[in-house]
Amino acid sequence: MTQLTRSRSIKLAAAVGAFALAWFAGTGLPEGQQPVGAVFALTVVLWVTEALPLTITALLSTALLVLIAGIDEKQAFAGYGDPIVPLFIGSFLLAKAMEVTGLSERIAWWILNQRWASGSPSRLLLALGIIGCLISLVVSNTATTAMMLPIGLGLLKAMGVEQRSTGFAIAVMLMLTWGSSVAVGFPVGTPPNLIGIAMIERSTGTRIGFVEWMQFSMPLTAIMTLASWGVLRAMYRRGDPPERLSPDHARVRLSELGKMSPAERNTLLAFVAAIVLWMTPDLAVFALGKGAVLAAWLQGRLTAAVTALLVGAMLFLLPTRGAESGTTLTWKQGASIDWGTIMLFGGGIVLGQAMFSSGLAETLGKAAAQATGVDTMWGITALGILAAVILSEMASNTASASTLLPVVIGIAQGAGVNPIPPALGVALGASFGFMLPVSTAPNAIVYSSGLVPMREMMRSGIVLDLLGAAATFACLRVILPLIGLA
Repeated sequence: MTQLTRSRSIKLAAAVGAFALAWFAGTGLPEGQQPVGAVFALTVVLWVTEALPLTITALLSTALLVLIAGIDEKQAFAGYGDPIVPLFIGSFLLAKAMEVTGLSERIAWWILNQRWASGSPSRLLLALGIIGCLISLVVSNTATTAMMLPIGLGLLKAMGVEQRSTGFAIAVMLMLTWGSSVAVGFPVGTPPNLIGIAMIERSTGTRIGFVEWMQFSMPLTAIMTLASWGVLRAMYRRGDPPERLSPDHARVRLSELGKMSPAERNTLLAFVAAIVLWMTPDLAVFALGKGAVLAAWLQGRLTAAVTALLVGAMLFLLPTRGAESGTTLTWKQGASIDWGTIMLFGGGIVLGQAMFSSGLAETLGKAAAQATGVDTMWGITALGILAAVILSEMASNTASASTLLPVVIGIAQGAGVNPIPPALGVALGASFGFMLPVSTAPNAIVYSSGLVPMREMMRSGIVLDLLGAAATFACLRVILPLIGLA
């Protein structure tokens, strides 16, 4: 154990001791005061000793107030603006750890090392889409595409394909951006998902859980991944390279990466913990029923935001041999997460609240319903999906969702129908803009490679836009009634 690790362990032990001492000292206090006092003592010691970065300690203390003291999530996170903001922060910290430790790259090369993934150009293309999609479920699509781009370029070089406008090169580049962009299966996968969940809860009082979201979004993600592969194979099959990629290429890259580092192992542990904890409350309700005491406790306390912050704190707690700071993630690395997206999200939430509270959303909704003649729940859903896909071609998916969600909810409320399906349609449709380099950051990243002509991106992108709109509507129309959301 290094001196740095030993010092941090002593500080953490002191904080835990302060928690225990305050807990026992608070015996006999009025209900609710004992756990709050214990969390307060823990936080003060962590702040004084700086065992964790001060910001992480502040976030962790709020999560513990919900988890241990039973403080209502909205009340606890009111200081941050909305409970979804800490959820973003925790998720981004996990994504940053996957990026800086190289775990995401190792996962990609490990999959490509499998014979099924590299036996033919068709398999390779599908494998790239699946890899990008799986990683992008928890890592931002921008970071995923940025990480996958050098891998894709390396694979093309190994197959002797490096020329612009070559069919297979275009297909590979587009698969990198499409595979990451269609990953809407987890609520934390992309900002519009969380914006939709937040606005639905505010306008209807319905909270959509992690597993409940996956029931309709994972089938859509799978369909869109296969659709992306199908479109690219249909349009660019003639450009297949003469050489086949051997799994040996991926095996060489894996051998160059060496054994998994302690930082990678810790990140993998945090990743698995996040998935398990995010799913636990919904699985408890499914297994025990909504009336069960344990299920209710988990749903009220082990929220998505609390889990994200607990896992984020793990990255600053787990000892890591060889790391300069002695932990998996440093605050300098953590502070480099995408704060711009977090601020954009916060602004979108505030804007949506203002539109609801002022009545403007309902007014615009009624006007749009009268102008289009659409007044049924599924008609409004289809209209919302199309509007989201079109707007996302010209603006970021976060801005598109923030702009359209209050409007479609207003349309639905004005028509007297359930606003949940239209809102979900907008949230999902906002991620499906594939035509232009400016539509999404992943599109811009692959366009910068010089291997994808603008004409080809538009020609194939409009096909996937239409398929995405149709698939979104079909999944919502079939699945939402089955799970009680429509």
